[in-house]
Amino acid sequence: MINFFKALILFFLLFSGSIFGQNLIGFNAFYMQTKIAGDSSGMNKMMFAEPGYGFGIAYKHMELRNIIGFQGEINIQNTGFMVKPQPYFEDEPDTAFYKLRSKHINIPLFMHLDFGQHSVKAVFAIGTYADFLLEKSKPETNMTVFDSTGVERIANGKFNTFTYGLTSLAGIAFCTKYGVFQFTMRASIGMSKMIKINEVALLSFITDRSLGFGVSYFKPFGKEPYYTKKEKIKKEEKLEETTPDISEKEDNPKADNVELEEEKTDKNAPTEEDLDWEQRFDN
Repeated sequence: MINFFKALILFFLLFSGSIFGQNLIGFNAFYMQTKIAGDSSGMNKMMFAEPGYGFGIAYKHMELRNIIGFQGEINIQNTGFMVKPQPYFEDEPDTAFYKLRSKHINIPLFMHLDFGQHSVKAVFAIGTYADFLLEKSKPETNMTVFDSTGVERIANGKFNTFTYGLTSLAGIAFCTKYGVFQFTMRASIGMSKMIKINEVALLSFITDRSLGFGVSYFKPFGKEPYYTKKEKIKKEEKLEETTPDISEKEDNPKADNVELEEEKTDKNAPTEEDLDWEQRFDN
């Protein structure tokens, strides 16, 4: 898995070096539900999701007619999890719980495909992430006795400062003259141990899970955005349709001569009848 993670990062770095694509930079924010899971199906019944959120900067690179590309982010992420002894340990009260929150630097890298028109696109992406633990809060709990509950294995476990996993997102992007607005659902699953458990009984390791939604804003830089170029082309085509065709005038020079003669004619000039009357009057 580690080799796959390194290879994917290397591919993204090489891919982003292309000068032929469209580059966009911006920021994103997201809300999610996070929980933990382990290698014991019984213990997993005790684990529940807690709300979390994140925000940070984002970079997007588009290639191949703006269909395929990649997206990278650097986020500050706040997550949490809750463990309840019920229903696995029936002798504990229903109100018993153990909560813990933590702050991370989260760096996801997505390979994505964008489908649709130039102004509205469907976005599908999959990738990997690296997660660095900054701090964890003091646990919140109303439990006084941890023995025989299994929660003590989590409470006394060692948190790893570096974890990694798989991540994905899907949503829709609106390309406007003000920038790109992207709305997505996102999910991630840990592929490394988040908490190391010393005892083998019941549980030996913990990984993290998350599911949520987010919004991103990107501003193109460098060359002109592809979607504004297409808007200009459409406007030019409409202008050509409404402009009268002058090819007929070029093929018929007599029509131009008639128009010129009409322009040269003075409306106030005397007519032949007026001249004839004046001549008779003088005689």
